[in-house]
Amino acid sequence: MKKVVSIALAFVMALGLVACGSSAKEAPDLQAYYDEFMASLGENVPMMMEVTDDLVENVYPGLSSYTFNQKVLQTAAISAVAFEMALVEVADEADVEAVKGIFQSRIDSQVEGGAMYPATVEAWQNAEVLVNGNVVALIAAGEDQTAAVDAFNALFQ
Repeated sequence: MKKVVSIALAFVMALGLVACGSSAKEAPDLQAYYDEFMASLGENVPMMMEVTDDLVENVYPGLSSYTFNQKVLQTAAISAVAFEMALVEVADEADVEAVKGIFQSRIDSQVEGGAMYPATVEAWQNAEVLVNGNVVALIAAGEDQTAAVDAFNALFQ
């Protein structure tokens, strides 16, 4: 009898471990990341504007074709400032690579003539597209690039 109970308990524990291991990890709050990072810049925060739905296709052609659980699209209000954060949690994992490509195209277009000032082009050359699970991020943060990327990566540790 003890043997049967022990085997049953071991089976239940094994099922519990399997269930915990297979659950999808919840994505971090992307708006909170953006807000906290921008606040960390103190007085050096650039004036930003939201890329609203009517502007999405101008800035990120093709992006409005996808569905997102979260979306934070912010760009510098002045073109001479290379500061932009596009943070999305893609609803369908199959769309991650396509969104990554759209964000990389944004960087490429800025480097290849969209950014008009030498310092701005240089900053865009350092911009990065990052992927973690279903979260895709375009981070162009000028002098704060390393800090922005490190803070983003820390969300997933």
